[in-house]
Amino acid sequence: MSKITKRGVSPFIKRGVLLPSMKQPAASRPIIDIAPPSRIVIPLLAGDGSECLPAIKSYDTVLKGDVLGISETGDGGRVYSPVSGVYVGTKKILHPIIGNVTCALLDCMATGGETGKFKDTASMSEQEILEMASSMGIIDELDGQPLGLKLAAWRKLRRVMLVADATEQEPYCSASRAVLKDSAVQVRDGLALAARAMGAKGFCIAVMLPQKRLSALKAKLNDGDLFSVKGRYPVELPSIDGCIVCRIGVQACLALYRAAAYGEPPCGCVVTIAGDAVANPQNVQVPYGTLVEDVLRFCGLAHEPEYVLLGDVMTGITVQDADVPTIPGITCILAFKSRVQSPLHACIGCGRCVSACHRNLLPYEIMRRLDNMQYERLSQLLPDECDGCGACSYVCPSGLEVTAKVLEARDAQGNIFMKWGDGDEL
Repeated sequence: MSKITKRGVSPFIKRGVLLPSMKQPAASRPIIDIAPPSRIVIPLLAGDGSECLPAIKSYDTVLKGDVLGISETGDGGRVYSPVSGVYVGTKKILHPIIGNVTCALLDCMATGGETGKFKDTASMSEQEILEMASSMGIIDELDGQPLGLKLAAWRKLRRVMLVADATEQEPYCSASRAVLKDSAVQVRDGLALAARAMGAKGFCIAVMLPQKRLSALKAKLNDGDLFSVKGRYPVELPSIDGCIVCRIGVQACLALYRAAAYGEPPCGCVVTIAGDAVANPQNVQVPYGTLVEDVLRFCGLAHEPEYVLLGDVMTGITVQDADVPTIPGITCILAFKSRVQSPLHACIGCGRCVSACHRNLLPYEIMRRLDNMQYERLSQLLPDECDGCGACSYVCPSGLEVTAKVLEARDAQGNIFMKWGDGDEL
């Protein structure tokens, strides 16, 4: 009889799932700058989520990096222009990620803002780094949260190791790999600034790379800068030197360095464009506010896509219309000819979702209690520990959206209300 751990799970069960790698050919191609679209649509939201008012008048000309909007609350939140262009007004849109939002419309110009003079960052204090991360509105692409707020919260922790997570475990996305290949030293220096701001014991960059690519990256950095991980999806970063591990994105590190060294606000990010409907899969430098349809058109469509994903296949969001702007946090856009979905069946109780769950949850039982309206018993199954990795849905032979059910139970936090009839609101 196998030994049982304190969580009641056999240590010999291999958690997670094996995912196919679909990163090529985008991963092996250089980053390219998107050709300027005729117009971009920039959500007027500060990094902390507060709404901003336009700081300029209609038909004013702005340069890349100029202030475009200022927070209504007057707390210093700003939106910066990601391109040079002419401001032509505002438009209200429904964005699938951030909801209803007012956006600034810019007609793009070919000219760009100048790079600022280099400033030595060695003398910057912890507070100066935090204030700069907040004022520049740097967003961590890993979770879409303001970098300044995350670093300030982590200052209260003891024995912390700060890790730039470049593992990119999902099948398609290779944006972090591409950024590291081009700007490894600047990413490392930005990570060092973030570690200084939060008082971390140390820092490193976590990667999941073939040996050849890992060796090439090690040639650019110090031995202690990299931490190579392996395992099934999703791989959890282990405790390093007995420290709590806190994660930030590679592109957030680069943005922090560019802001500190050159005074540049983050104006865009590298996005992986892939999928079987895309003619030329690429990693593309995309200004924030560029419409998804313009990015796909730039890379070329071999087929008219049946559906488009913002994000990778395990955790991405399906959009019905590609007429939505890119925003901080979107580092992968996928377009597919058709959607392959298993025929739906009732749960057969096979337990594959249990074996796949790296949080040691019972997804099928959470789903069953939710469907049977046994809401008072949900909290005992700890759905709040779900991180939405999608592994349980991936292995379900009945084709059920198990992850969506578990997330519904998690986000309800015990407050689930029944609705009677069609369209009745209680």
